Amino acid sequence: MKTPTRRFVMLSVAIPLAFTAGLPAAQAANPNASCVGIIVSSEAPAGEFDVDTYKDLAESVGVSPFGQFVVTGARLHEGSMEACLP
Repeated sequence: MKTPTRRFVMLSVAIPLAFTAGLPAAQAANPNASCVGIIVSSEAPAGEFDVDTYKDLAESVGVSPFGQFVVTGARLHEGSMEACLP
């Protein structure tokens, strides 16, 4: 899978996790966290997390279904928000 596609997938993973986590994290994720973890811990507490943005991103790179996009993102450990984004 291409690097941009992987990054999009990891972002997709972050979205469902944000809704199932219960309470948002008080601080950014550990740099060893998956890209999904980093994105959720960075965007959800700030109220900036928009699932539709990541769904559109997955569609634009041709990843379907959206769940596959999320699964791939959960497997990536890029170390920072910047590295996780396409």
